[in-house]
Amino acid sequence: MDDLSYVDLAAMRHLTAGLSFDVEGCAGVLDHALVSLNETTGFPDQMCAWVRAGAFASGSGPYVGLPRIVIDVTETTDAKGGQAYFAMVLRSHEPESAPVVHLSMRSPTLDIPIRVEVPLRALLLGGPSLQGAYTLYLHALITDRGDDYLYYGITRRGWSIRFNEHTRAAVAQKSKRLLAKTLDDLIRARVAERMGVVDSKPKLAGLVTALCSVGMTREDALFHEERMVEKYSLASKHPFGLNMIPGGEAGIAQAQRFRTRRAPSARA
Repeated sequence: MDDLSYVDLAAMRHLTAGLSFDVEGCAGVLDHALVSLNETTGFPDQMCAWVRAGAFASGSGPYVGLPRIVIDVTETTDAKGGQAYFAMVLRSHEPESAPVVHLSMRSPTLDIPIRVEVPLRALLLGGPSLQGAYTLYLHALITDRGDDYLYYGITRRGWSIRFNEHTRAAVAQKSKRLLAKTLDDLIRARVAERMGVVDSKPKLAGLVTALCSVGMTREDALFHEERMVEKYSLASKHPFGLNMIPGGEAGIAQAQRFRTRRAPSARA
């Protein structure tokens, strides 16, 4: 697709790798929504100019002080069972004002909503390549009780590839890691509910993945991961936290100490 006015197709492919989305179809719908928004507000042109100038390195974005723009791109099934997409531009007065794209879909197996949140700036033409850069992501497992289990992580591969590894560890490998175990428990309870089993176990009611920041250096990614894990998702501090060890450099140091302690018994 060479006729996109605003969407960087390479960036979109990188940030949606591993998802079921038809990237070209999704990009076309998103681009059309941005073209329509630009005709009425000029905002996408302003965002692209800011991105080309270096984004945050050039100063505050053109969205500061404005209602937050959310562009929701929803995946649906057409009459023939194929994928179809539509986009809506929404405005809200959230404290965090950076514009965001929601990629919304529904799990056919579990019949629950799934949403991926991507900063709009990361999908616009004019930005640097994301290959080899780090992404800080958040997984929120939403239960039927309204609780949100939180897990922060970083990766320089596609974040969805990493999440698929967590899912396989949960369902197939019976991992003892807290994220995988909690995900497995919630999925099994939801499957049982769909089969008519009535019990009090919490069940998976939705899944949100937010790409908090993209295009980061390793140092920046580790720094911000450590802060977010400490503040929101360290299991020893937060009842719904799923990170078993601190994030960032603190987590690397703790993991190294653990491996060192285990080394003598491993050689014995």
